[in-house]
This record gives sequence, C-alpha cells and structure tokens, in this order.
Amino acid sequence: MELLIIILLLLLGIVLLSIEVALIPGIGVTGIFGVISLIASICYAFITLGNVAGWTTALIAVAAGVLMFMWAVYGKSIDKVALNKKIDSKVENPELDVLKVGDTGVAITRLALIGEAEFNGALTEVKSSGGFIDEGAQIVVERITDKIIYVKKANN
Repeated sequence: MELLIIILLLLLGIVLLSIEVALIPGIGVTGIFGVISLIASICYAFITLGNVAGWTTALIAVAAGVLMFMWAVYGKSIDKVALNKKIDSKVENPELDVLKVGDTGVAITRLALIGEAEFNGALTEVKSSGGFIDEGAQIVVERITDKIIYVKKANN
C-alpha cells in the first residue's frame, strides 16, 4: 500500500508539473501543488520504506524534472509564451524637420544637460552641450545629431 501511495504522489506531481509547463506556464497553483506532491512522495518513501526507496524516489523526481525542462526548452512549448514581436515603430519628432542650426529659443526647464525648450511655439526635448542652463534663458541650436538637439546658451 505504501508503494502505491508513493507512486500515485509521484505521478500526480509529474502530471501537475507537466500541465504547468505545457498548458499554463508560470508559477501557478498547479506548479506549486506539483512540487508539493513530489516532495511528499519523497518524504513518504523515506519514512515508510527507508533510505533506498527514498533516494530512488528522489532520483525519479529529479529525472522527471530534468526531462520536463528539456521538453520545455527543446520541445518548443515555451515558444507560445515567449515574446517574439519585433518593435519597429519610431517616435515621431516633427520639430527636427523644422529646426536648424542657429535657431534660437527659450529653455522651459532647467537644462541639467537634458531638459525642455521652446522653439517657435513648439516644445521639444534638448540637450545642453555647454553645461547647465537656467530656466528661461535664451538658447541657440548648436547641432542636431542622431535625433538629439544640442543647444548652448545664447550670447546676448
């Protein structure tokens, strides 16, 4: 009878973990109950049948875990939950089309290297190329590279 209980707990744990891996991946109730069932089968085997049966049950549980891991990785069951979408969208910045080197504007926020500025009524993010620039200061576009607008304090 003890052997039947150990086998049933072991099979229940393997089935629950297989369901967790194949059908509802993640750490859920089935996975937790599967692990609890495997641990219970190992403990019950040690208590009722001794060390040889306990270590055999533990070996079977570990082998089943390794086989399930290999099945999940190589059997492509993870592919249905993996993120496969490539993000190819781009952020539009129409201010880059209008701005050119030498345009002047006003720093809306303090440019602690990066901040917000206003050019011809349009707000845009800019980067200071000459240190900190206080809020409200006149600025001039120094260069535009890699969609980053570099500004410096205007000489008044």
